[in-house]
Amino acid sequence: MAKIYIYIFSLLAATAVFPDAISKKELATLRQTCIELYEQKNYPESIKPLEKYLSFRNEIKFKIYLAKAILFRKDLQEPKQEDEIFLREERIQTIIKNYNRAAKIFSEVVLYTERVTPKDKSLANLYFLWALSEQFSEDKEKAISLYKKSAALSIELRPVANYNVATLYEDLGQIRDSEVYFNKTDLK
Repeated sequence: MAKIYIYIFSLLAATAVFPDAISKKELATLRQTCIELYEQKNYPESIKPLEKYLSFRNEIKFKIYLAKAILFRKDLQEPKQEDEIFLREERIQTIIKNYNRAAKIFSEVVLYTERVTPKDKSLANLYFLWALSEQFSEDKEKAISLYKKSAALSIELRPVANYNVATLYEDLGQIRDSEVYFNKTDLK
């Protein structure tokens, strides 16, 4: 009798956890749709299919696609000077939440990649994109540390990362630190 209760409970728990069933063919089609939308740089349109795909498969490549799609989307309305103050604030908060979401996904991906394949050449780029999302979500100190990590991992990214660090220090009012990093760039 106990086995029957365990079986019924297991079945109910499984249907609650996995409410949507999808066939292998549908999953393959969804996967291909995600890839095509991402490669065509249809970032806003690719977000929902990527989220759906990731609800069935936890693939790091598609998490990166999702994080980049959220970071590079251009469908969010920017606040305008003529907008009512509350509408402007709402739009700003929506944009910041979007970048926070990208930063959260990048943090998961980067920390996982660093733990599993610490010599991965894409780590510097991932750190840079994570820093970019932190910068846009207004966490400047975190962005600075991530840009520095990116610069340490990649010679190619070093000038741009140092420039971004310098501008962030300047925004924070740390002019001497800013000058140090401006001097480290070739982008003066």
